[in-house]
Parts: sequence; structure tokens; C-alpha cells
Amino acid sequence: MASESSFDIVSKVDKQEVSNALHQAQKEISQRYDFRGVGAEIDYSGDKILIKANAEERALAVLDVFQSKLVKRGISLKSLDSGKPYASGKETRIECSIKEGIAQDQAKKISKMIREEGPKGVKATIQG
Repeated sequence: MASESSFDIVSKVDKQEVSNALHQAQKEISQRYDFRGVGAEIDYSGDKILIKANAEERALAVLDVFQSKLVKRGISLKSLDSGKPYASGKETRIECSIKEGIAQDQAKKISKMIREEGPKGVKATIQG
């Protein structure tokens, strides 16, 4: 039996699949009749996604299209952090971001729970 065993948990999102889902959503938005003339669009830069439309309902519909494309590409919606719609001039915007990894405070809670409730002798360490 091994004296030291380890188990790593990694939370990463495939950026290429996010990009593919974004392009599919942009294509669907440009072709759908209900999005014509409402200024609906999705912009992507780094980890930030900006959804714009003339009305809040249309912006939420664009977000729904993007979420459905993410699910079809095999990306969990838990990795998408979408904010609340807000008005900016004549348009409504929704800012979203792609979450990767576990936040430091969340990792501390997990390691504390493992130490308290896990089997005796288990050590939890946070890397990075």
C-alpha cells in the first residue's frame, strides 16, 4: 500500500468550446427573425462576454440562446457567471464572465470540511 496518495481537483473550461458556442450563437442571432432590428449582439474579449440589445427581454433571449449553445458544446452553465441586465443609453447590457478554478475562500471552506468530516489522516492542501 502506498504511504502517500494524492487526489487533485481541477476546474477548467475549454476556451475553444466557449468560442465555438459564441460563434454559433452569433450566427443564430443574425439569422433569427425575432432578433431583426433590435440591435442584439454578443461581444467576447478574454474572459468577459457582453450581450447588448434594445430591450431587456431581447437581451435575456440572447443570453438564453448563448446558454443553450454552451450546453450543446458540453460546457456547464455553472462556469458562466451572468450579471443582471442594466440599461446603458438606448440599449440593455448583460455582462457575463467565464469562471475557472475555485475561489480562495471557497477552497478554504472545502479543505476545512474535508479535515472535519473526512476520514482520519486525510490532509487537504490548496495549490495556486
